[in-house]
Amino acid sequence: MQALTNALTTQRLHHAYLFTGTRGVGKTTVGKMLADKLSVEFIDLDKNIEDSCGVDIQRIFSIEGESGFRKRETQALKRIIDTHTECVISVGGGCVVESQNAKVVVDSGAYVVQLSANTDMLVTRLINNIGKRPLFNDVVNIKNKLMQLCQERENIYNAISSLKIDTSGMRPRDVAEIIAKEFNKFIRKI
Repeated sequence: MQALTNALTTQRLHHAYLFTGTRGVGKTTVGKMLADKLSVEFIDLDKNIEDSCGVDIQRIFSIEGESGFRKRETQALKRIIDTHTECVISVGGGCVVESQNAKVVVDSGAYVVQLSANTDMLVTRLINNIGKRPLFNDVVNIKNKLMQLCQERENIYNAISSLKIDTSGMRPRDVAEIIAKEFNKFIRKI
């Protein structure tokens, strides 16, 4: 929260919501619902990268590796933040782990929402969609890998997030409603 408050004192407020959190927490689903509710554009950063490259994320990872993908991710994030002030953006779980991406997000003044969910729920979601998750290819124990990634990323997510919501057992529409209400409270304070 402090990072966002600092950014707001020096930058123009982006009326943008940026969703972060580990894979499978519902960033895209909730993000689309919030964008519909607010009548603003929804941008999925990974989809944006796929559209600009003409191949899926899995293919980018196989050709360029994670470092090549992260370079593309940084370029796309900067471009979107520079050209969109009223939107909802969903980023991949590792996006803000890159320090330059975290800085871009904080400096933009975007309202960062961290979604989380219990590990068993996430494992179920990942198993149902494993082919689209490059960091989980060839992983024997998905739960252990997921817990490792969550632990590695938790401090970074917490440092840049304006709001954190555990989506376990919640309907996506209810999560979107909570976010809209919390953002309105936040705006009234500044």
